Amino acid sequence: MRQLTIILLLLVLVAACGPAPTPTPDLVATQVAIMEAAAATMTAQAPTPIPPATLAPSQTPTVGPTSSATPTSAATVVPTATDLPGATPRPATPTPAIGPSLGRFAVAGVYSDDVLNVRSAPGVSNMIVGTIPYHGRNVNVFAGVEMVDDAWWVPVRYQELNGWVNSSFLARQAGDVADELAARTAQAILAVRDHDMQQLASLVHPVKGVTFSPYTNVRPLQGAPGQADLVFSPDQVRELWTDSTEYLWGQYDGTGEPIEMTFGAYSQRFVYDVDFAQPDVIGFGETIGQGNTINNISEVFPGSTAVEYHFEGFDPQYAGMDWRSLRLVWEQVDGIWYLVAIVHDEWTI
Repeated sequence: MRQLTIILLLLVLVAACGPAPTPTPDLVATQVAIMEAAAATMTAQAPTPIPPATLAPSQTPTVGPTSSATPTSAATVVPTATDLPGATPRPATPTPAIGPSLGRFAVAGVYSDDVLNVRSAPGVSNMIVGTIPYHGRNVNVFAGVEMVDDAWWVPVRYQELNGWVNSSFLARQAGDVADELAARTAQAILAVRDHDMQQLASLVHPVKGVTFSPYTNVRPLQGAPGQADLVFSPDQVRELWTDSTEYLWGQYDGTGEPIEMTFGAYSQRFVYDVDFAQPDVIGFGETIGQGNTINNISEVFPGSTAVEYHFEGFDPQYAGMDWRSLRLVWEQVDGIWYLVAIVHDEWTI
C-alpha cells in the first residue's frame, strides 16, 4: 500500500512538469478583446487640454526670444504602442510649464479667408481644438513658451477656448475697436504687404481717397502747392504700384531734402519698411509710438479711428529709438469703415 502511494505521487509530479495545456477558446477570445481595446485607446481623441486656470505662478513671463509680442494649455500624453501589455515602458512626455498671464494679444498676419488654429499642445502635429478669427482680439496669453520645429508656441485662452498657438501670429494688444473695423484693418495691412492694390483700393474712402504721409504730422490739402501730403482716389490706388511717375511726397526729416520717388520706392521707405503685418504691438484707437513730431491725425481727420502697427525697436544699441509705426486711419460712412490715410512714423530729429 505504501509503495502504491509513492508510485501515484511520482506520476502526479511527472504530469505537473509537462507542457502547458492549450488555452480554451474563451481565454483566447479574452486576449484578443484586450488587444483590440488597447489599439482603440491608441487612436482615441486626445484629452481636453488643461485649462490655464491651473497655471503655475513660477514661470518667468516671456513669449519669445525678442521683444516682439508674438504667440501654449498643458500637453497631455496620448497612449502609444509602448502602453500595450508586455511592451517596454518609456518615460512620459513632460507637461510644459505654464505661467502667469502676459496680457491681451491680437491675431496678426492671418488672411481673411483663414483662421488661427489652436492646438492641444505645442506643434502643428497636435490636434486642433478650435480656431481664432483672422481679426481676433483679447486673446489671453500665458507664460510658458515652447520651441517646436523652429516656431515658438504659447498657451492661450480665447473666450472659452484653451490651447496652444504659434506666437508668430500674435501681437500685444492696446485698446480695442469693433469687429468690423478690426477685420478691415487686418485686410488692409496684408494688402499693403502683398502689394495687392486691388484689395487696398476696395477699402479706400470713395470720396476722400487715401492720404499718404511719410511722418505723423499730416499736411492737409489746405497747404500751399507742394506743401500738402498726396491723396489718391481708389481708381488711382489700383495703378499705383506700377506707376512710374516720380511724386513729391514731402521732405526728409532733418535735411529738408525733397522726397521725390515713385510709389514703389516710397512704399519701401515710408509705408512698408518693416514687416508691419506681424508687429510687436497693435494699438486699436491708441497711440503707441511717440517721438518729436506732433501727431495731428485727429485734427486733420476728426472723428476718425487710427489702428497702429508698432515695432518697439530692432538694434539694442539704439535703446528703442529705432522704433517704427504705421497708422491706418479710418472714417465710418453709413456703417462702413473706409481707409482715409496711411501714416508712417519713426523717431525724428
